[in-house]
Amino acid sequence: MSDIVNRLRTNRDCLAPCLMDEAADTIERLTAERDEARRMVCEWHGGLRVQHPQDYAKRRGWDCYKEDGK
Repeated sequence: MSDIVNRLRTNRDCLAPCLMDEAADTIERLTAERDEARRMVCEWHGGLRVQHPQDYAKRRGWDCYKEDGK
């Protein structure tokens, strides 16, 4: 989980708990969508160049194939 998500969830009682939770949920959802889009690009590019998608992601500095999904 990202630092900002941890801070939102940890400090949720400081402001508006439902707003903090919603922001953290949105960040997690958008990160998952971004990673899925990156995986699609990696698979497409890997198919063109006969390269493993994970190798392309690593070369780009993307962590969209990380194990825990966070």
